[in-house]
Amino acid sequence: MSCPSVSLVTPCFNHADFVGDTIESVVSQDYPNLEYIVINDGSTDESDAVIKRYADQLHHWETWPGSRPGPAPAINRGFSFSNGEIMGWLNSDDLLMPKSLFVVAEVFAQFPQVDWFSGVATTIDSEGRYIRSRKYRKNKYDYLVGDWAVIQQESTFWRRSLWEAVGGRLDASLSVAHDAELWCRFFLHAEHYHLDCPLGVYRKVPQSTSIRKAREYSQVTEDALRSFRENAPPHVARRRTYYRLFKSLLHVFGSPVLKPRLGRLFGVPDFQYRSISYEPVACKWRMYSEW
Repeated sequence: MSCPSVSLVTPCFNHADFVGDTIESVVSQDYPNLEYIVINDGSTDESDAVIKRYADQLHHWETWPGSRPGPAPAINRGFSFSNGEIMGWLNSDDLLMPKSLFVVAEVFAQFPQVDWFSGVATTIDSEGRYIRSRKYRKNKYDYLVGDWAVIQQESTFWRRSLWEAVGGRLDASLSVAHDAELWCRFFLHAEHYHLDCPLGVYRKVPQSTSIRKAREYSQVTEDALRSFRENAPPHVARRRTYYRLFKSLLHVFGSPVLKPRLGRLFGVPDFQYRSISYEPVACKWRMYSEW
C-alpha cells in the first residue's frame, strides 16, 4: 500500500503529565509519510521540556508564551506548516490507537469518494484505563435536528481538499466547540462516514475543557447548527422535519426487522448512515449503509 502524506497537529496547554504519551502514540506508529506538528500554547508547567525530548521526531514544534485564548489558533498555526493529503488533530492528553494512521491511509486510498470519516468513539480515564467504546452514527440530518452528540474529534480525519473547501481554518474566535463548528461546515460539502474500529482515544479528566465548559460548548454548537440550517441547500432543509418524524418512528418501532421497512417507506437514501468495516477474508474494507 502506498502511504499518502498525513498532517497531524497537537496543541498543548499545561499537559506535562500527558503530552509525552500523546506524542509517543503518534511517533511510535512509524508511519513513513507523516508531518507531525506540536504547538505548545502558553503552558506554564513542564510541557516544553517533555516536547523537546521528541524534537527530532517532529516535523515542526514551537512554544508560545502568555495566556491562551483557546486551542484553535494553535491548531491553525500548526496546519500552516503542513501539506499532507490527510489531516487531523490530536489534543495533548489524548492518544492514537496503534497503527491507526495506516488504517486511515488505507481507507482513504480504497474509497476516493470519502472525504471525511470518524472511528468508534473510545474513552480512557486520567490513569489511561479503558472506560468504553461506542458507535455514534451521525449524518447531516442528525445535526440539522440538533442531535449532534457526538462526532469524536480524536477519531476524525479528512482530506485536505475538504479542509480547503470550507475555508482552510478553524474559527479562532471560539474557545470551545471549534470541532463541532467545523463539522457543520464539512456537512455542507460532504457526507460523513463511520469506520467500525477505534482510531483515537479521548482522555476523560475533570479538568477537560469539554467538561468544565459544557454549557458554553453546547451554546456554541447550537449557534453553529443555526448557521448550518441557514446555509443548507433548500431540499436538505425541507427534509429536516421529515427526518425528525423518521427518527421518532425508528425509536418506537426500531427493531432489526422493522428498521429497513421504515427506511424503504421513507425512501430517502440521504437518511442512511454510511459505514465502513473490515472484511478479514477479503483483506479489505467494505462499505455499507444502514438506517
